Amino acid sequence: MKGKLLIIAYYYPPVKSGGTVRPLKMATFLRDFGWEVTVLTHTYDWVEPLVDRNDGTIRIRDISNNKNRKGMRAVIWLLLRLYTEFLNRLGCYHSIYTWWKKRVIKNSRRIVDEVKPDVIIASYPPVETLEIGIYLAQTYHIPLICDFRDGILFEPIERPRMEQYSCIKKRYEEIEKEAVNTAEAVITIADPITDYFKDHYRVNHVKAETIASGFDPVDFEDLPVPAVFDPSQFHIVFTGRFGLADGSNRVEFFFEALRIMIKKDEQLRDKLRVHLVGDFTRSDLDPIKDLMDIGVVINHGLVSRKESLGFQKIADLLLIITLPDRTCSVSTKIYEYLYTRKPILALTYGTVLAEMVEKTRTGWNVHPHRPEAISRLLERIVSDREFYNSFQPDLEEINKYSFVFHIEKLIPIMKESIDKGNNG
Repeated sequence: MKGKLLIIAYYYPPVKSGGTVRPLKMATFLRDFGWEVTVLTHTYDWVEPLVDRNDGTIRIRDISNNKNRKGMRAVIWLLLRLYTEFLNRLGCYHSIYTWWKKRVIKNSRRIVDEVKPDVIIASYPPVETLEIGIYLAQTYHIPLICDFRDGILFEPIERPRMEQYSCIKKRYEEIEKEAVNTAEAVITIADPITDYFKDHYRVNHVKAETIASGFDPVDFEDLPVPAVFDPSQFHIVFTGRFGLADGSNRVEFFFEALRIMIKKDEQLRDKLRVHLVGDFTRSDLDPIKDLMDIGVVINHGLVSRKESLGFQKIADLLLIITLPDRTCSVSTKIYEYLYTRKPILALTYGTVLAEMVEKTRTGWNVHPHRPEAISRLLERIVSDREFYNSFQPDLEEINKYSFVFHIEKLIPIMKESIDKGNNG
């Protein structure tokens, strides 16, 4: 055994979210490398703190029901949400996850005694995971690594709430600074966030390193084959969600591009199919009802991850859309897309994602807010087979986005953090 690791991750199965993949795979691969890994996460069930040795988790009850708002739980969530909003309006920082954080801290001695971790990885978001990691590191003198899947202050995913409530912005500034000052190392999902920490916090003892997420070939074994794919048609697949956490991801330009194409060539009504596979709201779908009514866009709704990967595997073209002003926006699905070796249409600009597609030579980038340019490129992809077949994926570059590649980079950071903590 290499050592004992405690990963603090609120987003973890059975929650269905792209954010769960990183801590889940981190735990899985580190166990394969000989580490004893326990994941501290939440549960919405009425139980005492639970250690499940079958999957190596400690689950602390979260009364907010934030990701399971059904029936009476929705009423409880609404009351707690209103209470949180009331405090924030008064200038008192509070979060829907505050109750979970307090319960974890209350049981911290029991957790530490049970796990006896040599090192802790606290995975943001939410910020409460960092607060818990800071508390455990300072109270029990355990080396801490802070993991940023997104930036807190750099290109913040919670910008609207930070702008709405000054107490949130102030508290987030405090948490980020304390996290850097407490941690032995900072790891991030993308270079822009890493560079931010290196430039903004000139603290010699903190190592900042990019540890990207990635694909796992095991996930692509025994995939179901969607029965809706007609081989005579051209199938575009989009998996996941339209919106980011701030709800401002603009996707209407892609659908406007489809309308331009169909108006120019009526035959595309029968040839082109865009499959939406994921969690889409009425506000997402109402603006594209015209395209759904003529069968060009098909909404398959939320399916299992295996089914989603099955759609990706047999697509003619994989679609991904990001905001051009969020350079570090890296969705989990881009790693899945890369593994399929299928052509990617990336509606993005000046982002890490655009750089990934370019380096791996796996598809085409175009600005997401230019429907005419999207239409011209997509028309060529669909109609010109020579152009469609012209991309040559760079397998060596693609393999740099596997989980195992980055876990092998993480292990020395963990060992160094343990050594620094023991000598500190």
